[in-house]
Amino acid sequence: MRVLVVKTSSMGDLIHTLPALTDATNACGDIRFDWVCEPAFSDIPRWHPSVGNFLAIPLRRWKGQLLQLMFSHDLAAFKQVLCAERYDAVIDAQGLLKSAFLITRFTDGPKHGFDRRSAKEGMAAGVYDVKHRVARSKHAILRTRELFAKSLGYSLPETDPDASIDLGRPQELADRLVLVTQASQQAKCWISDRWRAVIEDAVPRFSDIVLPVGSQTDYELVSDMTEGLPVRILNQVSLDDVAFEILGARAVVSVDTGLAHVADALGIEMLALYGPTKPQLVGPVGERSQILKSPTDDMADITAAAVMEWISRVGRASVS
Repeated sequence: MRVLVVKTSSMGDLIHTLPALTDATNACGDIRFDWVCEPAFSDIPRWHPSVGNFLAIPLRRWKGQLLQLMFSHDLAAFKQVLCAERYDAVIDAQGLLKSAFLITRFTDGPKHGFDRRSAKEGMAAGVYDVKHRVARSKHAILRTRELFAKSLGYSLPETDPDASIDLGRPQELADRLVLVTQASQQAKCWISDRWRAVIEDAVPRFSDIVLPVGSQTDYELVSDMTEGLPVRILNQVSLDDVAFEILGARAVVSVDTGLAHVADALGIEMLALYGPTKPQLVGPVGERSQILKSPTDDMADITAAAVMEWISRVGRASVS
């Protein structure tokens, strides 16, 4: 069976989709997935052993240029690639107008997706041949697992989600703390002075403190924040390389961003700092993940002492 997955962004959304592929592989046996995603996230589909090919489409680059795009050579070329293969099923797990009308409708195969009440943008359901009802009150991982089960005709497993991530290289546990301090939305970021206090407190406990950043702007912010401290800043390295650092870490502390979901899926001890987002719908779900939620939705109300106490506890547990 060949299945095309349409899930273009964001990083966390792609990570949330991986357990559904594991479910389908366990239920259907001989199944192979292709995946349509943003070029920036093309490493993620390759982490799952049941994914064969990925098709990169830069929808974010085309944002605000829909009219020009409809008549562009870029879209024409991509449409040709999309319809080149016949699939047993096409699953639009994004549920947006852009995923439905710019991608899914040009594919060759029975098109599955959320129904009008279940999709993030209800009109997207008009593109699908088969529409599935999945409650929007459920966590994103469960919603996607249920969508795949209904689309491919198997019973939804009662097991915990398993992302089945394979980075293709062995990694040993290191005395490393990974701190993910930057997010695309300022409301999700924590105060720099508190990060610095946490790092100063953590330095005696860890031989390696790593801060990954995804842009030059973030690099400059983190460089200023950590000036004079013995840390490593990973500046705009590949997702593969960042995931490998996380895989070997003793602990991760992260704001609400995609790398938090990478750590969660890898089963690393993690503390996720949440402000305005509702973690019950999109937050980490692993048994080794803990969420520290601001009581007021303002990240400023998370104290450095609470984060230090968690890091201290993780350090004591690892020693014992």
